[in-house]
Amino acid sequence: MATLLTQLSLAEFAERTAAKEPTPGGGSVAAYIGAAGAALGVMAARFTEGRKGFEAHSEALAGDIQGLEILRGQMTQLVEADALAYATVTGAYKLPKSTPEEKEARKQAIQEGLEVALDPPLRTCRAAVEGLELLSGLAQRSNPNLISDVAVAAFALGAAYRSAWINVLINLSGLKNEAQKASLLAEGAGLAIRCRVLEDEVGGGITAKLST
Repeated sequence: MATLLTQLSLAEFAERTAAKEPTPGGGSVAAYIGAAGAALGVMAARFTEGRKGFEAHSEALAGDIQGLEILRGQMTQLVEADALAYATVTGAYKLPKSTPEEKEARKQAIQEGLEVALDPPLRTCRAAVEGLELLSGLAQRSNPNLISDVAVAAFALGAAYRSAWINVLINLSGLKNEAQKASLLAEGAGLAIRCRVLEDEVGGGITAKLST
C-alpha cells in the first residue's frame, strides 16, 4: 500500500514533490503551505494564552486555537485530497476514444474529473481566507514577542490562497459548464479581495510596525 503524503516527513515530502511524478503537485503544496500557516498561528496563540497580562483575551485565544486547529486539519487532509482528485482527471484522459460512443463517454468523464479536481484547491482557498480572518483578531491580542510568527502565518495563508487559486483556474479552463465557471470565478474574485486585504492588514501591518 502506498504511503500517504501526509505520513511523509518534511524532507520526504519535498523529495516526492521534486520527483518526476505528477503528485504531489501545486494543489497539494498549496494545502501544505496553508497547514503550516495555520499551525504557526496556533503556536502564537498557545504561547500567549495563560500569560500574565493577557487574561482578558483567554476566551478569544481559545477560539483562535480551536478555529486554526480545525483549519490545519482541513488543510492537511486537502494535501491528500488534491493528489487523489488529480488521479481522477488523468484517468479520464486515458479513456479510449476509438468510437463515437467512447469519445462521448471520455468527454463526460473528463468534465466530471475536472469538477472533482476543482474541489480540493477551492476548499484550500476558502480555508486560507478563514484562517486570515482568525489571524486578524489574533494579531491584536498576541504576545508581542510572537507577532512575527503571526505575520509569517498570514503570509503563508496568503500564499496558500494564491497557489490554490491557480489550480482552480487551470481546471476551470477545461470546464464546459459556463454557469458554474462564472459562479466560481465570481467567488474567487471575492475571496481574492478579502485575502489581499487581510494579508496586508496582518502581515503588512506587523511588518510596518517592526520596521519603525
